[in-house]
Amino acid sequence: MKQFIGACLAALVLFGCATAKPTEQAGTPDPRQEALKQGVADLRKGLDALDDEDDEAAAQAFVSALRRFDEADREALSALKEASGQLAKVVEISGFEYARKESFSLLLMYLDMQRAYADRDTAQVRSLAERFGNAYKEAVQKTAEEKQKKLEEIGAEIAVKRDEIQKGSEPSVLDVYPVVYLVKKGDTLPGIAGRHEIYNDSFMWPLIYKANRDQIKDPKVLYAGQDLKIPRDMSLEEIVDARREAGAPEPDRIPKESYTPKGKKK
Repeated sequence: MKQFIGACLAALVLFGCATAKPTEQAGTPDPRQEALKQGVADLRKGLDALDDEDDEAAAQAFVSALRRFDEADREALSALKEASGQLAKVVEISGFEYARKESFSLLLMYLDMQRAYADRDTAQVRSLAERFGNAYKEAVQKTAEEKQKKLEEIGAEIAVKRDEIQKGSEPSVLDVYPVVYLVKKGDTLPGIAGRHEIYNDSFMWPLIYKANRDQIKDPKVLYAGQDLKIPRDMSLEEIVDARREAGAPEPDRIPKESYTPKGKKK
């Protein structure tokens, strides 16, 4: 029972700090403030029950008070967790490299959200969370656009090099097939592997997965904007193992039209 009282008194102190700074415009009720007020009311009921030596009623009132105090912070904490997850995704898709301005702006906004949460300013957290969501979409979009531009530049350079190759010389693998693929919305590993310029065989997707374990945690989950490495110099045994892992009916019978490194017969 003493632990209940101590926890609730601590919550009462926090309530006093929260009410010292208004978080909503005059006349507009703040759900968090209302939850805290109801929690204090339950706390007082518990203290009255203690005076009446009704321990059971006091315990119920204190439990209710703690639940109210927990609800008061739930909205702001949920917004912070969601923002934290989105910020992690921006890092994962290299947003700080390709969209520095948008990504650092997002980071500063997240820090503002943390300060507002520490100040127990739920209204400010709510406002920042809405702005953060829009800024997150802009950062992801900008990252994807800049990555696409980079790939186009690389493609143009490769095209120039290809034109410079003397007639009759065999083009290298890097001049024909891309070694990086930019993930687009709706892409899957089998779908990427099945593309003509990748492997032309959807059962070879484990090769891509294993080469990008640093950014692919679940092979079923990809994010738009990820730039995936596409292995090119693999052995036939590695291709067969990948097809077997992917569940190909006859993994050792590599289709003639699928990709294999130059000089390696199927």
